[in-house]
Amino acid sequence: MWWKNKHRIWNVLLLGVLWGALVGCSQANISWTHYQGAFVESSFPIPEEVKDMDTVINNRQMNYVRYKLPGIEASTLPDLYLQEIKNWGWKQQQENIDEEQTNFVFVQGNRTLQLVLQNNYLTVIVPDKSSRAPIAEATINP
Repeated sequence: MWWKNKHRIWNVLLLGVLWGALVGCSQANISWTHYQGAFVESSFPIPEEVKDMDTVINNRQMNYVRYKLPGIEASTLPDLYLQEIKNWGWKQQQENIDEEQTNFVFVQGNRTLQLVLQNNYLTVIVPDKSSRAPIAEATINP
């Protein structure tokens, strides 16, 4: 009889673990409260919820990293994130590269970078210091 209770306890524990895994894995909401430095520019904030770096390329004109960020939309730069970028010392250039506002340019001192939003992806592009190519030409298209 004691073994029936033991099985019941294990079943409840297993169910709890599975429920926790399902809830944790399906969480697509971004908190916009905790940040880390970007791989290609450590002084630029990236939400801690980023999953994996999808692509990292270093070439003569630019360095970029594309992060998986489930839940981010192509045309939305949340106010909380924009404020955090400002808190880290970056200023947004007034003009955006395209009308849909999926590309944003930020400046900090003599450094410039481009932030590209796509559904579920966030790309940070840093032009090489020796490159004279305008940042708009450095846009990455998937």
